[in-house]
Amino acid sequence: MHYDVVVAGGGTAGCVLAGRLSEDPGRTVCLVEAGPDYGPFQEDRWPADILDGRWLALDSHCWERHDEEDRSQLRARILGGCSSHNACVILRAPDADYDRWGPGWTGKELQPYLDRAEETFGTRKLDAGELSPFVKAFADASGADAIVHPVNMTAEGVRWNAAFAWVDPARERDNLTIQADTLVDRVLLDGSRATGVATSAGDIHSDTVVVAASAYGSPAILLRSGITELPVGENLADHVGTGIGWEATNDLRADWDEWTREHALSMAGITVAAGDLFLFPAIDSGYEISAAVFLMNPQSRGRLSLTSTDPRAPLAIDHGFLTDDADVEALIGGFERLREIGASLSRYAAREARPGAVVDAETHVRATARGFFHPTGTCAMGEVVDERGRVYGYEGLVVADASVMPTIPRVNTNLTTAAIAEKLAETI
Repeated sequence: MHYDVVVAGGGTAGCVLAGRLSEDPGRTVCLVEAGPDYGPFQEDRWPADILDGRWLALDSHCWERHDEEDRSQLRARILGGCSSHNACVILRAPDADYDRWGPGWTGKELQPYLDRAEETFGTRKLDAGELSPFVKAFADASGADAIVHPVNMTAEGVRWNAAFAWVDPARERDNLTIQADTLVDRVLLDGSRATGVATSAGDIHSDTVVVAASAYGSPAILLRSGITELPVGENLADHVGTGIGWEATNDLRADWDEWTREHALSMAGITVAAGDLFLFPAIDSGYEISAAVFLMNPQSRGRLSLTSTDPRAPLAIDHGFLTDDADVEALIGGFERLREIGASLSRYAAREARPGAVVDAETHVRATARGFFHPTGTCAMGEVVDERGRVYGYEGLVVADASVMPTIPRVNTNLTTAAIAEKLAETI
């Protein structure tokens, strides 16, 4: 079968692209996803953990093996990608973050696409009644304005992923084919022209190939395709952070038991923005109270490369966390701020249980720094692709996902990724 466009990757960006590109009835589109597609939402076949937007769905549909210790590169293998796994937080960056991306990508120019993506995700703002007593206390103790999360989660707690938002309305279109459980190996090239993709189910031919397999998967596909003359896989960036935990007081247990009798437990809540730092609290059903801090404007960069040309082989991912001393200093300051907040939460937080008061901040930060599951930049605009996502030196080959971000925005990246796909869908 020959298509006008094949989209390699059915995550957030791929779902947006499939939905938008197939709006033209004269264009045939094939969406290829390595994981399963459970069909329309109304058919009620999606797994419970994927539907439950109150918690990260990290125990199923993952690319990584369960025995891997480093989960910093965690990504979802299912239609909808990480929008089927994540915390459902929908935030947009300050305009200045997008202004750095160059002509055509300023905050003002990207705004209509952010608006469209936010609306299509069915975004709503959490009600104050959905915030637990501990979350409210943390916000008060922080001394800063807390962002109550806008979420792509229904009032009933359903994670409204990109498959529901963009693909479901397009499923009945004759010009859209969804090929799930199909692993993309590489782009088929005739000289410098893309002619389709090689997959685990055979070759799929097309006039245009759009790679949308994430900031990990997209560079891997390009590298397996022999595109090595460009800095593919370089410039890897992710927000970096660490956490802290406290013993719960009897007051916390009593207030928590009372609150959960009438409220569903959820990890979503608030983010405290303090300069380039995000701080947020967490609590689980075992009365474990904790908080995390992430540096949202890291200077450190990593890289991705192949360990094998086999598409099933694990990738070599070096995040480069804390390789820039400025990141270390910033994160130490953020962790010390968490300790200060904990000290003022005496009603709910007893002694510091993790890492423990005797551990100094720098030791803890260097030992526990991890990513925020927001990888970007590995096929950056201006380096690997142009302002329309076209790979330099190749015809009919576009990249359209978080990998094209030249710098990382200071927010959770899912909304921005969807907006990128919305924008690039108009130019394909």
